[in-house]
Amino acid sequence: MSSQKHEYNRLAPFSFPISRDVTMTDASTNESRINQRWTGYGGLSGSHSIGFRVVPRRTKIKRCPGGSFAHSAMSQTNHGSSRLIEPLLKPCEMGKKIDFLSCLPYELGSHIISYLDLPTLLILATVSRTWNTVYKVSDVWRMKTIERNWKVNSIPPELRMDRIDWHYLFKQRYQLEQRWRKGSVLTHYLIGHKDSVYCLQFDKHKIVTGSRDKTIKFWDMATYSHLQTLEGHEASVLCLQYNEHIMVSGSSDTTIIVWDMYTCQPRMRLRGHKAGVLDVSFDDRYIVSCSKDTSIRIWDINTGALLRTIMAHQGPVNSVQLQNNNIVSASGDALIKMWDVTTGACIRQFVGHTRGLACVQYKGNRIVSGSNDKTIRVWDADTGKCLMVCKGHTDLVRTLDFDDERIVSASYDQSIRVWDIKTGDSLLNFQSGHSSWVLDVHFDKNRVVSASQDKRILIMDFSAGLDTHLIT
Repeated sequence: MSSQKHEYNRLAPFSFPISRDVTMTDASTNESRINQRWTGYGGLSGSHSIGFRVVPRRTKIKRCPGGSFAHSAMSQTNHGSSRLIEPLLKPCEMGKKIDFLSCLPYELGSHIISYLDLPTLLILATVSRTWNTVYKVSDVWRMKTIERNWKVNSIPPELRMDRIDWHYLFKQRYQLEQRWRKGSVLTHYLIGHKDSVYCLQFDKHKIVTGSRDKTIKFWDMATYSHLQTLEGHEASVLCLQYNEHIMVSGSSDTTIIVWDMYTCQPRMRLRGHKAGVLDVSFDDRYIVSCSKDTSIRIWDINTGALLRTIMAHQGPVNSVQLQNNNIVSASGDALIKMWDVTTGACIRQFVGHTRGLACVQYKGNRIVSGSNDKTIRVWDADTGKCLMVCKGHTDLVRTLDFDDERIVSASYDQSIRVWDIKTGDSLLNFQSGHSSWVLDVHFDKNRVVSASQDKRILIMDFSAGLDTHLIT
């Protein structure tokens, strides 16, 4: 019987400073729109369990090219009553001082304040109610979003670009970024496997895990509840990968099972490896598997036919990745190799690690690897050159994942670390999330999910209470 574990502590509200005492918060809070709930589990070293729920807002922008900037700005915000604000906007003078911003045409006013940096913009909001309305002009925050190279997901057809509240969107994205910088997370444990959890994958709807207890379990990402258990392997489930249509899993029983994601039933079982299947990777043409038997095998994804066997390394092949026509493999012989999937020819070797490799990830023109020499290396996939070495783990680097900004790694030292992929700097170090070896880790913009020998799956949620559905 599966269960989930939540632990909650009451915490004081937590603000996200931009510099010194300047915070990215509204001048006033509408309690009917914002329902705060400060709950979580504070068991991770250097972390805070925080979050507040914000009901999404949508604003229709009304441009007034010929009118004053303040009048146009008021039409772009949904704060306060126009009867309260309008009297403030009619005169261009406040006492003996001239409120120049209220007198300017909309285009000129928005262009001027677009040059302000973020701390100054936040101060602008505190000058007066008129300027607080100006501060929320959506076009200004759209420009600030572009300046930071922050992108949004595909806009739904029913929501035009001119209806997005960019101030609101910027605030959500900014707070998410600050949580990643500080290591502020809300944590949850999934408990249900009866032995070590070796592998996982997740998306916005579900988490899928494989275990030494021979099972694969599905979990609901929204409720963290157990959904389903698949049984089919006769030994530990060591690796898995899925897409919308199929899931491929590899086991210590030396076989690979291809599952139907709609029926959750096996489509076919692939046999050929002489020892445990340690990793799998597939696309719409091939399934690539690697094994303790030192080989890489390439299978037809539709028929399951074995197309090619590569005796790849002098030691166990612990990790494999397929991208386009290239396979990248990492082995206990301390080498990374790149292979042509169509011919089986070795394209190049990546030499630098001094002990066996446990993991490798290959995306774009980057390869990132983790080793028993306790280091992470970043490589240029096109040249084989080592670009960077990340040091900090005190034991074997068992698993890692990366994107354009970060590397997230986990180790037999029981820690999960976050690194800057451009500089190699260590950004975060979570030391108390698991009580034994961490065996797999993956992340997206919102969360880090890890699996451990302690039989638990840990979810560290950076986005609790934030509206991130439009944020990439």
